[in-house]
Amino acid sequence: MLENTMLENTAETVVAAVADKESEAGLAYVVADLRRRGGRVRLVHVVPAMELLGSSEPMVVEGDTLRRAGSDVVDELAAALGHELPDAPVLTAVLFGPTVPELVGSARGARSIVVQRRPRGWRRVVTLSTANGVAAHASVPVVVVPGEWAPEPSREPVVVVGVDDVLTAPHLLATAFDEAELRHGRLRIVHAWHFDDAYDDLVLVGGAARAFEDELRHDLEREVAPTLRRHPDVAVELVVRHARAADMLTEESESAGLLLLGRHRPTLSWGPHLGSIVRAVLREAACPVMVVDPATAPPARDRTPG
Repeated sequence: MLENTMLENTAETVVAAVADKESEAGLAYVVADLRRRGGRVRLVHVVPAMELLGSSEPMVVEGDTLRRAGSDVVDELAAALGHELPDAPVLTAVLFGPTVPELVGSARGARSIVVQRRPRGWRRVVTLSTANGVAAHASVPVVVVPGEWAPEPSREPVVVVGVDDVLTAPHLLATAFDEAELRHGRLRIVHAWHFDDAYDDLVLVGGAARAFEDELRHDLEREVAPTLRRHPDVAVELVVRHARAADMLTEESESAGLLLLGRHRPTLSWGPHLGSIVRAVLREAACPVMVVDPATAPPARDRTPG
């Protein structure tokens, strides 16, 4: 079922549509996700603005050739989705302008937006400019799918959520539990702790590290308990480990079906941003990564070992 429209719907998944070979992994994720939860898909292709040297204003060429090329992209992907999901409504849109703002705007009111990351070994350096930009600014969860990813039945039920401080991530945790429940799977809540290299060895002297890690685990168990009671059917494992967060999360992604991370809260005047850890994981993760907008929460507690 194909339509050309821009309706908003909280049961709708928006997919950043690019050429067929660059969308296979993203479409595979969408197909698996809609088979679990239902809903509809909107394929959005953006014909990017072209900036002239020395000009601050983007120049957009809205010729018939560009429009037809964009329509060909979304039509081809819509046909592929229709083959896999014959009963799912598939909407299409071709937009003109700056890629990230157009994609972010198109996803307002949607359930999520899916962006495919170019696979490793691509013919040029992967900068993730579109994926990072959308993940940093979208008001809905953003799923970044590695270009080399394909669903694996043994990994799909495993959902991992990286938590810095539970008190600052209630919406992130709730989303992670929902995803695990939807997959009839299990949830790994992971927290990595590591200090600056100049001080890390000093912190690890004697039993201070073990005592600090035990305290972190105890705090995590206490804060997660209310959410856990609301999801009694989800098996949960709490993992607290001395490690660099980006390394630990990338390692976790190798055995997971989905990894969830929270975006930094917008404390800076120029708005939300991802942070170095999220950017590194988006670039290196082996599974789809969902970036969730943070919920309003009290400031993080001081967790310096005594």
